[in-house]
Amino acid sequence: MTGFGQSQITRDGVTVSTDIQCLNSRFFDLAARMPRTMQKWETQIRQVAQEVLTRGKVNLIAVVSIEGETDTAIRLNRARLRQYQELFRQIQDELALPEGPSFSHYTAIDDIVEVEETNREDLLRELLMETLTMALAGVQEMRQAEGANLAADLMTRLDVVQEENDTIEQLAGEHRIGDLERYGSRIRELLDGVPVDEGRLLQEVAIMADKRDITEECTRIKSHLELFRSYIDDDDDTGKRLGFLLQEMGREVNTIGAKTDHIDISHAAVRMKNELEKIREQVQNIL
Repeated sequence: MTGFGQSQITRDGVTVSTDIQCLNSRFFDLAARMPRTMQKWETQIRQVAQEVLTRGKVNLIAVVSIEGETDTAIRLNRARLRQYQELFRQIQDELALPEGPSFSHYTAIDDIVEVEETNREDLLRELLMETLTMALAGVQEMRQAEGANLAADLMTRLDVVQEENDTIEQLAGEHRIGDLERYGSRIRELLDGVPVDEGRLLQEVAIMADKRDITEECTRIKSHLELFRSYIDDDDDTGKRLGFLLQEMGREVNTIGAKTDHIDISHAAVRMKNELEKIREQVQNIL
């Protein structure tokens, strides 16, 4: 499910703002944009966000604003600079380039010039984690609201599936006597006047009717629907369990369609299958 949350805190002249956008995805994927001074905490941010959100394509933006003068240390990483110089020199020799990179090219590389807030690191981390927690709470609040709407929509669609299943049961009952007569007539037609024992004929008719019977499929669909409704409000792997039940109901509907030779039951089975497919698309957004 989707969600958005944002938070901003100002303390001791330092302001940290964190915005989080979460989109639907089967897996957890975090893309973070933040100042260089905060990038060292990205692993911790990722762990906290995944614990709360579980999955989703997450875009996080953190912004820092500092009032007044700052105690900032700027260092040139000479060892790394020499490594880059040697690497570029080798490339220049191999490709016969006319000139090498200038000093400005080197300073554009992130890990050549290092900037550190020497006396505000603890405060920055504290504000970042606080705004992260509050922004995640906002995302979850929006997700829960969307989840409530989704649950209501699922309940409505489940009612439609239940109605179609009831219709199939009713139609099957109405066709039962006619089916028995039709099967008996078909057997007599195939025998073409050959004498047949009535008891044996009734036995064959009963076997044919049993092969076409869809009572068990309709009963299992009812059971799956009851379980589906009970799982919607659960918090433990709800999406996986609902997906499994949809798969099982789909199999039962396919069996009904394969067994029946009545067009009205076939049409009801098709309508039920279409509704189950719509439910399946919604369930993919449930954790």
